[in-house]
Parts: sequence; structure tokens; C-alpha cells
Amino acid sequence: MSTGDEEKRRNWGGVIWEDPGQVAAGSYQTFVLRYVAGSLGIDEQGGIRISIRDQSDHGYFQTSDPKADNYVSVQIRPDLKVKAEYTRKGNVRPYRPTLFIHIFDGPLNEGEEIKVVIGDTSGGSRGLRVQTFAEPGSHFRMEVDPFGTHDYALLPDLPSFDVVAGAPHRYQLHVPTLLVAGEPCQLRVKCEDMWGNPLRHLDMRPEIFRIADGADGVRTAVDGSPAHDEGVLSYALPALETPGTYRYVIDDGVVDDGSILGGESNPLLVLEAGSQPPYRFFWGDFHGQTGETIGTGTVEEYFHFGRHFGFLDGSCHQGNDFQIDAAIWERIVAAGNGSYQAGEFVTFNGIEWSGNTPMGGDHNVLFNEEHPPLYRSTGWLASDGSKMEEVAPLSKLYEVLKKHDAMTIPHIGGRPAELEYTDPEVERLVELHSAWGTFEWVYKRAFAKGFKVGFVCNSDGHKARPGASYPGASTFGTLGGLTCVLAEEKTRDSFWRALKGRRCYGTTGQRILLDVTCEGQPMGSDLTVSGPFPVTGRVVGTAPLFGVDLMREAEVVETLLPPAMGEAEQQGEDTVVIRLGGSRVYGRGRIVEWSGRLWMEGNKIADARMHGLFNPEQGIRSSSGEEVGFYFISSGNSLNFCLKPTAQREGILHFESGPCSFSIPLADLTTAPRRFYEAPIDQFCEVFAAPLEGLPWQMEFNFSAPPPDQPQVPYFVRVRQLNEGKAWSSPFYVSQG
Repeated sequence: MSTGDEEKRRNWGGVIWEDPGQVAAGSYQTFVLRYVAGSLGIDEQGGIRISIRDQSDHGYFQTSDPKADNYVSVQIRPDLKVKAEYTRKGNVRPYRPTLFIHIFDGPLNEGEEIKVVIGDTSGGSRGLRVQTFAEPGSHFRMEVDPFGTHDYALLPDLPSFDVVAGAPHRYQLHVPTLLVAGEPCQLRVKCEDMWGNPLRHLDMRPEIFRIADGADGVRTAVDGSPAHDEGVLSYALPALETPGTYRYVIDDGVVDDGSILGGESNPLLVLEAGSQPPYRFFWGDFHGQTGETIGTGTVEEYFHFGRHFGFLDGSCHQGNDFQIDAAIWERIVAAGNGSYQAGEFVTFNGIEWSGNTPMGGDHNVLFNEEHPPLYRSTGWLASDGSKMEEVAPLSKLYEVLKKHDAMTIPHIGGRPAELEYTDPEVERLVELHSAWGTFEWVYKRAFAKGFKVGFVCNSDGHKARPGASYPGASTFGTLGGLTCVLAEEKTRDSFWRALKGRRCYGTTGQRILLDVTCEGQPMGSDLTVSGPFPVTGRVVGTAPLFGVDLMREAEVVETLLPPAMGEAEQQGEDTVVIRLGGSRVYGRGRIVEWSGRLWMEGNKIADARMHGLFNPEQGIRSSSGEEVGFYFISSGNSLNFCLKPTAQREGILHFESGPCSFSIPLADLTTAPRRFYEAPIDQFCEVFAAPLEGLPWQMEFNFSAPPPDQPQVPYFVRVRQLNEGKAWSSPFYVSQG
């Protein structure tokens, strides 16, 4: 204990609290905090405030309903009155969510207490739902205002506790995306709780099977004793000698607490022995930040998680520039360089240039340099203020970056990228998806402006979990994205050539295998054609496929449907699919809330399921044969209901929600979507029939694309899955010869 802390405690007071020990992520807990006044006491209208980090997605504190979750009670000397109120922005970032407690009708004297029970269960509340991600040293920030001036002093001895992963919920399996027959294969397995936290002490050894995709679906048990490291099991598997596509699965099983576990790997494509593919498929998440700025964890933990638990081939740290001073930048660069291992794990040094939207908006900056400089839009929250040179607006950033091996990627997060202008020398890519949501409007706007860009998807996760960035219960809308880099080898220079050459594609977080060529050239290429031209390839999904779209600029040229979907007359039983989603605005308030019910008149619902959800607290709230109640959000992404009616094509489907309502006779449904609602931005609701049992997991395509009528027209491929996972190839830029 320092002398400074002793003096603070003597004058300002201190905190006594009951340590709950380790708590499970997403569980309900009670925290008892007792503020004991120091020699200054607290004058009338003074008080204390309790803040949590922006990314600590605890349930929102409330003081009005003792029966409801997250109830907070306050006790004080009987003759004093107290006012407690919670606000999402009551302190300085990154501690904005704040509970204010002010006293009235007299002062609080030295030695007297304010007792705060966060998650008080005495009135029937389940307690506080704690944050959904594991973190050592999660804490409450407590400050005191002794004089009633709204000038708060930070108290010593902050209450802290460890949040750990909860009960096992699902397995995640990982294999390479592409191998040549005869090459060795490594299978890695981890187990996650319901919120996506990896269990770091996994004692289970599940039985694993290999499935060869195809009509026969050959199923083979996997033998071997895995190596075990921090909860990750690694299997050195025998080389596969037969070309084809494979996946590895763990069947459902019941563990001690009754949880049902299962899991499935990404697809693995095995080519003919002796073949030499021009590129390999490597997976990266090149956008995320940590506790050095607004997030949690450290930059060193960030890179370790990405490689070990995120199963990534590459990553980049992207902290908000206005919070980064010279010392933090030195640490970020050192961690990036220290984590780079050619042939094993690729890192780039970078920063999120976080200018306000009028200055140009968020742009990720990546350097292919070992010791790049720090260029900031401002030094607003950095410890050195604005002592370092400010590089703003965006046009100035472009100019200074031309002196370096660097690139920028517009990002739609807290400060949407403006997308009013670009520099084709520096800006080669745009980001279509992150944990903030899906932003297909980005390529629509980019193409309308004449931008020539490829596509990436990343997470912008704030919890030091690149490669497995789940949204939790915060304002993030969906699973963080991934970028697949088509590179010759796993090195910085090879990855850099691929990204600069737009030889990459993005997904909404699933490792969808998407192989696309045009006139034999890879995605991102510039081409000249003399007439209609072929766009060919294959997709191997991580779930059944709804279809593959050939896109020209922002329009669908042709859609390849699975055979079962394309038949004019459906055979067998159909499922009713309601797809919906979108964003409300371009900025932070983009969330669309879908709350309501659906039911069938003259029919019953035999089964109802949702796809595209990543928050376990959202989705179907109630379900019966008569009616389904629901609540969830969309953030540019799409979700769907899949309904099995008791009787086929009978009765009327009714849907009621805030954004839209509709009714349709089931007899009118076809496999062609019927749209009932469209609104800015990309908001929609549509209904169609689908024979889900007949949907394939892989498709080959050979589109005949119409020739362009102007120079450098972008053509690309979009993939849509039943689970609402998507992939977008980088465009080919085609000119008429």
C-alpha cells in the first residue's frame, strides 16, 4: 500500500466489499459494496459514482423494480435521502456506463456508510447479469464527490473479480481450408461456453469423426492422442490421399451438467496429389483493439488469442488513434513484431485512424513495415494530448501514407467512414462486415463513386478475441467477420501482395471456401473481354446453401439456386422461411429492434427455429403450436425464421413486428422471395418456401456474365447460407476490349 493510497483513504474514504471469487460469464450475481466516508465526509448533494468499462456488457443497472434483473438498492443513514440513477454515458471513455448516487437533506459524516447492493435479490430479482466474456480483474470504478461540485476523485482498492468461462456448450473444430493429397493435416479443437468463451482447462476427450462430402457421406472415426495446451486439443492426422471435400464432426453428447454438445469443422478441400495450387487459403482478422484503448485485455493477449484460440493465420491490432500515445504505440508495434512468425502466424502493424465523420471517418491503417510512425487524427484522449503531429483530414493522411508501404481500409463502426473520396494508390479495400454489423451499402456507395476496391471482413472486436469475436450482450450486432487471403505462403510480404492485389474475400465469420476465377484469373484482377465472359468456381459452405449470386456493381445479374429450390413444382415438405434484417441509420444508432409475434390462421406450427442469432438472450421468446413470440436486433445483418406447418400450404401466415406487419396465404408461397417491407438502410422482410432437407453444402457455378458497357465494371460473387452466413469475393474489374 502506498502512502498516497493511505492519504486518499483517510481523506476521501474507502471501499469495503464482499469478494464473490470467480464468477461465470453471463451468470447472475450479487455484489455488495460499502463506501465508508473519510475525514472530508460528503456534503449535501455530493455522492459517489460507480462506473464500468464500455465493453463490460453487464446488465443495465436499474433502481425501480426489485423483481427485475439487474436491480440495485442503496442504504444510507435513515434521516438522509438518496437519489440513484444510471446512465450509459456518465463518465469519461472507456468508463461511461455509470451509476450516480447523491445524498440530500444533510451530510454524510466520517466513518458513515453508503451500502450499494448491485444485483439485489431480496425482492425477487435474479441478480446482476454479469458481462458475457471472460476477463481476469473485471472491476467497478468507484469515485467520490465530497463537495457536491461534480468533480470526482478515484478511490483506492477498486472492487475487482475474475470472470471465467461458463459451462461447456459447443465444440469448435478447425482444419486447413486447402491441402494437396498426401500433405499432413492438423485438427484443432476447443470447447466454448454459450457466449463463445473458450474453456481454458478442457478435460474432455470427445470422439471425432471425419465425413467425406458427397452422396456416400463416408464416415470414419479419427484416432490419435491429442496434444493439450490451454484447453486446445491438437491432433496430428494422417495425410488424406483421396481428393475431395471433408469435414470433421463431434456428435452431440450429454455432459455432467446436462448440456448437449456437438461441433463441426470448416470444410477442407483436398486436391489431386502432385498438383500445385497457385494460392493457399489463409484466414485473418485484421481489425480489433484492447485495453490500451477502449477494449479489454492487452495487445499481447490479443495476438496470442488470435493464433491459439481464434485459429487465425494472421491478424493486426487497430486501436483508436486518439487514445494512443508514443509509449502505447511502441508497445503495440513491439507486440505485433514479436508475434510474427513466418510460416506460422502473420501480423501487421496498424492503427485505427479515428477522425470524426466530417474529417473522413474511421479508416484502418495497415503498414507492411517493422517500425512505422504514429499518425493520429487527434490526440484527444491520449496522455500526451496533441503534442504529436495531427494528420487530418483524410486527404492529408493519404498523402503521408504514400511515403510508406501502407494502406487504408474504410470502416463502419462508431464513426462511419465518409466514403466521399478515396485514393486508389492507398485505399485498395473496403470492409463489408464487422461485429458492428453487415454493410452491403458500402460497396453500393463505393461503386457509385467509382472506387476500385476489394472486399474484406474483420471483427473490430474490443475483447481481445480476434478470430472468435462474439457480440455478447452489447451493442455489437453480430459475429465478427473474417478475411480469407489467397497467398502463396504465410509471410508478411505474401499476405501484403494479396491484400494490395485485392486477392481476398470476406465472410460474416464463417470459414466458407469460395474459389472464383474469371478467364482463369483470381478475384481482384483487371480484365479485358470481347463479349460475354465466364465467372466460374465453387463454394463449400459451413451450412446448407441458399444460393450463389453473380453481382455486377450492386445488382444481381444471375442467381444459382440449389436444384431443390429451382424446381418449379416442389416435391416433399416445404419450410416457410421469413428473412429480415437491415440497419436504421449509417451511424451508431443503426440497431433495428424486431419485437412481436407470428401465428398461423387455419394451421398450426409444428416447429419454429431461428438462424443468424449470436446473443443467447435474443430470439424466440415463446413458442406453441398457435403462436411464436420473439425479440432480436439486426445491424445490417440478416436473420431468418424457419417454420414447419402442420399442414402444407394451408391457412394464412400472420407476422407482426415494430418495423413491419403482413399476412399471406401459405398457398401463395413459392421459392421466389416475396418482399413485404423495404426501408433505409437495407431494411427488409421477405417470405418464401424452401425444401431445407434438400439444400446442398457445396455448389459449383459457371456464370456467363454480360459484357460491360463502360471501363472497369466490377463483377463479384456473393454466397448465402441457411444460417445467414455470407461471403463476398473481391470484384473482378472488367473492361470491354
